Amino acid sequence: MKKIDLHVHTNFSDGIYSPREVLELAKESDHGVISITDHDNLGGYRNAIEIAKEMNIELIPGVEISCLHKEKDVHILAYYLDTKNKEINDILKVIYDNRFHRANSMIDKLKEQGIDLDREQIYQRSGENNYLGRPHLAWALIENGYCKNKYEAFEKYLGEHCYAYVPKTSPSVEKIIKVIRNAGGISVIAHPFTLRNDELIYDIIKFGIDGMEVFYAKSNDETVMHYNEIAQNNLLIRTGGSDFHGEGLDTEIFKNYSAPDFVLEELKSKRRSS
Repeated sequence: MKKIDLHVHTNFSDGIYSPREVLELAKESDHGVISITDHDNLGGYRNAIEIAKEMNIELIPGVEISCLHKEKDVHILAYYLDTKNKEINDILKVIYDNRFHRANSMIDKLKEQGIDLDREQIYQRSGENNYLGRPHLAWALIENGYCKNKYEAFEKYLGEHCYAYVPKTSPSVEKIIKVIRNAGGISVIAHPFTLRNDELIYDIIKFGIDGMEVFYAKSNDETVMHYNEIAQNNLLIRTGGSDFHGEGLDTEIFKNYSAPDFVLEELKSKRRSS
């Protein structure tokens, strides 16, 4: 059986590689099914549609949406949504605009501390859509000699306790689940272990989430078993992905990873008309 990966990023958000490069790597690694789930935009997916057809790779429409629940950053994966749906495109634009303005506000606050970063340099690093986030600012701090590594950048300048920090503005999880459903999509909690709080997960289940990313490539066996049990006990579909961005060990993880075959069957069983 060919490999399945339902969580992949390109340079249309915070990945390093273009959609074509990601699909070439997928083809080389014998992947048959991929979902490009860039953060808060569908540009990477749209760019990949014809390329995937050329390579005979099944490309599932997807996006990873940033939202909040009880002031906690939560990521919701959406699959098989109507990518032309106005409501979903409008809310993705709002999230993008908020992210862009937040990053620029943090650049301004760093300047007040005597750290003058080159915006154009940061924009060039931030991919096809100027998808700006704190990692891009951390990179600029390191490149310009203010910090030795990302840990120091977040500890001294970008963390929640720092002067330059600006809180994230995102829609609620409950709202995003409804918007995904209205767009005919399937909603899934991404990498649930990062929430470190099962109470939040049970809240999200009550909001009507369809599934959970149980078979996350960077989870250990114990974590997979834990979330598999929660998913099955609450009649959620189970998905899986590598969360490929292209940095460090990501490429090797991506090449060798595959979600279980039944994941695709469960996902397709939840498809609904938009």
